[in-house]
Amino acid sequence: MTARELPAKATSVSPAEVYLALRLQLEAQLGSPPTREATTILLGQMALETGRFKSAMNYNLGGIKCPKNWPGCWQHFTTLERLPITAAEKYLREVPADATVEVVEKSDTTWTLRFRGRHPVNRFVAFETLEAAVEHHVAFLLGRYRSAVEIAVRTGDAEAYVRRCYELRYFTADPDGYAKSVASLAREYARTLPADPIPEPTRPVDVPVSIAATVAAPEPETARVEAPASPTQPVIPAPPPVVPLALPRICEPLTEPQRPWWVRVLVWFARLLARRHMP
Repeated sequence: MTARELPAKATSVSPAEVYLALRLQLEAQLGSPPTREATTILLGQMALETGRFKSAMNYNLGGIKCPKNWPGCWQHFTTLERLPITAAEKYLREVPADATVEVVEKSDTTWTLRFRGRHPVNRFVAFETLEAAVEHHVAFLLGRYRSAVEIAVRTGDAEAYVRRCYELRYFTADPDGYAKSVASLAREYARTLPADPIPEPTRPVDVPVSIAATVAAPEPETARVEAPASPTQPVIPAPPPVVPLALPRICEPLTEPQRPWWVRVLVWFARLLARRHMP
């Protein structure tokens, strides 16, 4: 991916596909499968930052601004920031030529400003694929905000996670309202998204055992070797093999073996004499 400024455009994605990519990246970077509660908490925060993923700009799923020396693509789009009065006044005084800053709301301690154009405050990271965005987002959270992620993994408490993010200056919005919104979205996604697959228990690999390996193979007839006879005993040759007589098949007439001609003549003559002597 060549580092360059991308035009700000919405890249709408579904919560289900973000959840799957988020779960896979958490498992890869944490070294163990994340809990469903922790995954839906992070998903709820990403949904809050992107209008339920309908206004994610160039797959920036967490409203993440460009850090110093950011090597990837970037973009500029309008954003609101709630700042202390002294910081807000400074931004109002120092406005770049191709940007605008205006006051949206004032309170006794903070002002909410709207930043437009190419201001450093509204310069955000940008990605060209969802997979690259989720990989960076998880690495980003496991950097400076790792202790917050560990709270989500350990307790499954969305509001405790948000409070820790606020302490680490992840966002400048009202922490109470932000926490309630993240918790509500996390409960919604935990209820509506498909359940995680249950891992199958690991089984020992069955080593196939061949029955033939445990039974001695019959020795072929031609491979037998007769043991040498004792010198005190005579060697008796083995009798010739008995060849069974071929019997005639059923309904097949019996045939006598062919006799010499003179034997047949004598038999005929003997039968003729026997007939003459009969009374």
